[in-house]
Amino acid sequence: MKMKQFFNRCLDLPYKSNSQDNPEHENQIEDILKDLGIRYESQPNGIQASPDFYVYDENDVRYDVEAKSSKGHYPMYNGGLPKKGYYYIFSSKKYNETTIFKSEDVVSDSKRTAYDELLEELDSVLQKFRATDEWKDDARGFDFYIRNMYTQSGGKDKVNYFTHEQRKVCEENILNQFVSAT
Repeated sequence: MKMKQFFNRCLDLPYKSNSQDNPEHENQIEDILKDLGIRYESQPNGIQASPDFYVYDENDVRYDVEAKSSKGHYPMYNGGLPKKGYYYIFSSKKYNETTIFKSEDVVSDSKRTAYDELLEELDSVLQKFRATDEWKDDARGFDFYIRNMYTQSGGKDKVNYFTHEQRKVCEENILNQFVSAT
């Protein structure tokens, strides 16, 4: 199956930067898709929005693929968690390697639920303060918003995507879902 070939070839990619003005990592991925004759759409939601690719298998099943690169050993997600159902292709300058993983393999559903509950509670606190007279009567229009920032911490055993004890499990979770091409 071409999808297994695609992800296997992605694992062999060397590090390339993925800056917005020069997305070399995405270009490498796109070259593999073209070479294998896999149907895809690049930047289907625009260059500022994910995923980077809609990739379609032989049965027209769509896979949302996101390209990440970093000088270090873990990707930056900024204001969002790895999106549920996405496939990530992550390239590291530090290791000059690429790994692949599904979002569900790095963020559990229970952790997502906990984050959702936290956000609801934080919003409730913010709304309570916004309801006060002092807040509403601000003559200069000052307001406040909560910006979500998801980070990873706990040392290299938890955050290093290349030496993590579950790296191969994450990669195999993707590869094993596709029938081997013969």
